[in-house]
Amino acid sequence: MMRKIIYTVTILLISISCNKTVKNEASDSIKSKYENSKKEETGKTLPSADYSSLLVNYECDMTAAEIAKVFDIPETDVSVPEYQRAGRCAFVIKGFGQNTLGDETVIQWFLENVGKAQVKKEIQNYLKDQANNKSVLGMGIEMSETGDSYVAKIPMSGRAVIMNENYDSWLLLSYSQKGMYKSRTEAQHAALGEKTMALANYLLKKHKK
Repeated sequence: MMRKIIYTVTILLISISCNKTVKNEASDSIKSKYENSKKEETGKTLPSADYSSLLVNYECDMTAAEIAKVFDIPETDVSVPEYQRAGRCAFVIKGFGQNTLGDETVIQWFLENVGKAQVKKEIQNYLKDQANNKSVLGMGIEMSETGDSYVAKIPMSGRAVIMNENYDSWLLLSYSQKGMYKSRTEAQHAALGEKTMALANYLLKKHKK
């Protein structure tokens, strides 16, 4: 009788152990598939056109007439600064406020080399914050009109940033903080933000190959 009881208990323990092992293996399998799926998802890179002339070897190729068209202002309100820094594109535009010296607003853009990993991380952070409604002070990100890049907007610092995870650099477009132009109104600053986003999309379309 005792042997029968011991035998029954042994069989029961083996059965429990086997079931636990199967469950653990199944759980591990599901976890592994989930983790692999997440890795594949975060590892994906958005297919892109060739933007080498914009995000690798950019040389200022914009005219006052083009800026006037994009900003929807008279061409007479756009001029080129007397001094142009190497590697930058800059234009002076009237009607959006002056600094304490009486100088008109300057809009400029240039490349910043940060590496593909940082570009991708920044895009993901913007998208995550936006999805979770954590964007602050009007910050956000939009898919470009070309459908293969992103344009981030940072109103507080007066910036927009073209980002494409296939490239090591992003293109930073600056219209400066509102405080730098004492006579600039909130409405003018908001309008500049929208026009700078339009400029970002214009540049992407112009350089898309």
